[in-house]
Amino acid sequence: MGMWTIPKNENTSRFSDEELDEFITKVSAAVKARHMSVPVIMALEMAKPVSFLGYTSLVVFAPILELIFDPVKMEKLQAIFSDRNRIEMLIKSIENLEISEKEKTKEGESSEQN
Repeated sequence: MGMWTIPKNENTSRFSDEELDEFITKVSAAVKARHMSVPVIMALEMAKPVSFLGYTSLVVFAPILELIFDPVKMEKLQAIFSDRNRIEMLIKSIENLEISEKEKTKEGESSEQN
C-alpha cells in the first residue's frame, strides 16, 4: 500500500452499501434540480485521480464543516470520496438523470408534433 492510497477495510464506513447508494441518488437528484450537472460531473471527473486529497481534506476539515452541514451527510460524503468506484457511481447517476430528462423532453416534442 502506497502513501497515496486509502486503506480498503470493509468496515471503515459505518454506513451500509444501501445507505450510500440512497445518498448518491439523493445527491444526484439535488444536483439535477439545481441544473448543475455539467459542472459537478466535470469537477468529479477531475477530482477522481486525486480522490485521496479530497477525502483527507474532508476528514481534516470535518469539525468545521459539521458546524455548517449535517454531520451524518458529511460522513456519507467522506465514505463516497474514499472510494473511486462510488465517485464513478455518483457521476453515472447524475448522467442517467440527465439522459432520462432529455428523453422525456424528446418524447413530449414528438407527441406535440403529431
